[in-house]
Amino acid sequence: MHLLSQLNAQQRLACETTEGPVLVLAGAGSGKTRTLTFRVAYLIRELGVPADQILAFTFTNKAAQEMRGRVEELVGGLVRTMWLGTFHAIAARILRQEIGHLGYNPRFAIYDAEDSRNLVREILRELGLDDKKWPPAQFLAQISRAKNAFQGVEDWADTTFWGQQVYEVYRRYQERLRALNALDFDDLIFLTVRLFDRHPEVRDDYHQRFRYILVDEYQDTNLAQYRMIRHLAEGHRNLCVVGDDDQSIYGWRGADIRNILEFQREFPEAVVIRLEENYRSTGNILAAANAVVRHNRQRLGKELWTRKPEGDRIAYYQAPDESAEAWQAAQIIGLAVQKGLRPSDCAILYRTNAQSRAFEMALGRVGLSYRLVGGKRFYERKEVRDLIAYLKVLYNPQDDMALLRVINFPRRGLGEVALERLTQYQRQHGLALYEALTQAEAVPGLSPAGQRAALELCEAFARWRSWAESGDLAGLVRMVAEESGLMPLYRREGTSEAEDRLENLGELISEAHRFQEDQGSRELGDFLGWLALVSEWDQTDEAGEGVWLMTVHSAKGLEFPLVVVTGLEEGLFPHQRAFEEAAGVEEERRLFYVAMTRARERLVLMRAESRTVQGRTQANLPSRFLAEIPAELLEPVDFARPRSPVAERGATCFNLGETVTHPRFGRGTVVATRGEGEETEVTIAFPGGGVRSFLAKYAQLIKEA
Repeated sequence: MHLLSQLNAQQRLACETTEGPVLVLAGAGSGKTRTLTFRVAYLIRELGVPADQILAFTFTNKAAQEMRGRVEELVGGLVRTMWLGTFHAIAARILRQEIGHLGYNPRFAIYDAEDSRNLVREILRELGLDDKKWPPAQFLAQISRAKNAFQGVEDWADTTFWGQQVYEVYRRYQERLRALNALDFDDLIFLTVRLFDRHPEVRDDYHQRFRYILVDEYQDTNLAQYRMIRHLAEGHRNLCVVGDDDQSIYGWRGADIRNILEFQREFPEAVVIRLEENYRSTGNILAAANAVVRHNRQRLGKELWTRKPEGDRIAYYQAPDESAEAWQAAQIIGLAVQKGLRPSDCAILYRTNAQSRAFEMALGRVGLSYRLVGGKRFYERKEVRDLIAYLKVLYNPQDDMALLRVINFPRRGLGEVALERLTQYQRQHGLALYEALTQAEAVPGLSPAGQRAALELCEAFARWRSWAESGDLAGLVRMVAEESGLMPLYRREGTSEAEDRLENLGELISEAHRFQEDQGSRELGDFLGWLALVSEWDQTDEAGEGVWLMTVHSAKGLEFPLVVVTGLEEGLFPHQRAFEEAAGVEEERRLFYVAMTRARERLVLMRAESRTVQGRTQANLPSRFLAEIPAELLEPVDFARPRSPVAERGATCFNLGETVTHPRFGRGTVVATRGEGEETEVTIAFPGGGVRSFLAKYAQLIKEA
């Protein structure tokens, strides 16, 4: 049997078109990896190309290992000499052999992110810059963007005050790396391109070495990667790039969609092959995805189709708020599991990590295990734990463990030496650490700067304690998040990771707002006690079966029988940051296209009519993407609204299955209880308001006779 007989006509054409540049536009679920694998096998087995004359780039080590394994199944050990790996791995391999041409020792070190941060921190100290006000991560993000855009120190042109600070740090950073004979990750590709630019004789050697070059996920390449590819392909011009312009979703980290859109301009003789047959999704899902992405102008154009049935229409739910949205998602998945799906056949996708909190709670409380991808569970995230630690100290100044966590974070001049002096004084006088802080001026060996920092921290806690008496719990949490320096720190960093951390802090503020509204208590102690309970609910098994929780970015390349896409509101999906750039909304639309095409059989779309953000409840318009789906493909599902009867404080003893009424959420069913008497915590499922837990002494619940 011929090697390529297992492929469809377009896949086979992509394998057999071996000479000259080839652009393979591989739609979602169209067999991209299979096609790449068979193309390599075809070159080796059918055309007799030595494997060491083939170079293939992937974006992850996992993808490289998978491709090598699949090719080996087809051609055996012949594949072992092929150059196959990530851009960074290939660049490092080239530089180990050739970096001497640039004056480096081939035994260079490769610095990871932590090494780079520490080096920049040293440089900031040398420049007399406070790394609380000038976060190292902010400088490294700028330096990384410059290198990925192939801008060396000598190319820096930003003459603003901030730009000049970045220039000075960038200059010293590169000088120090050079002195240390070290490269960071971005240098690997940057210096490979520089090597080829400045030493054509080296470039020509690699032209002769590699007759065939393949690039996976070409839509995700940045300028530096593009230039590396161009250099290597100039010899034989047998360059095959595989990608999908409709799945270009990493512009925020430097990917340049123009690389794939302008491929034919760079290589006028290129053959374009479209893989449009989809093996994953039903007809209705593909029709909806095609209709949405067609609104983008920056695309080369293709139309996915399938031999599968049309399948169910796309269910669309409008929930009253984010808690109801999460409860409904949990119910949909619970019902699907009852009908035979495994929990791991189901995925809940959201735009930002901060949204995971509501889904973690809802799934945990209905007994569905879940697996969180691309991040820690909400209450395990560093920034969330940091803010909670501040609140714990505020409520209980004797809590040394909580204070130790945040005494110097964000950094305030109470480092290891100062802490050692304080703890010695604390032990000698039998004090709590907080009490030692209040007596900072009497602590032997504590510097004047350390004394100042300690007393300023105590003053902050005193100020927050005074505010706490106002009874505005959400306002208190917001004040602590701001004045502790946590939120300003992440705002200054300005990275995508820092944005996620800001959103998570905002979600904890919103949690305080919901607590005071739902539980009827504005006491910090009650809130902290409730947080301990809900974080305990979150401890579900990650290793076994579990519903997948992840951002849409994390879902790229995956597929599931049932997918629930949530948060489809203007300002969230598309994200408000998208409105800052002309191409931003188009990238968000591609992201929604990716979300839709993860579903094999059932796709559910959801939005909340109101959402609490940083403690403030706001009404949101439906996402514009919903209006781009043809009406005949959508099946709107009504959401039952809770009624709001007049209520009074009721009993504190509840039984599973009892019907009760809450003054805000209406009638619901008791699904769990914990504790006794006034300390009872009761968990109630409301048809239109989600699943919520209350402390019985505050909940104002009425039992139904």
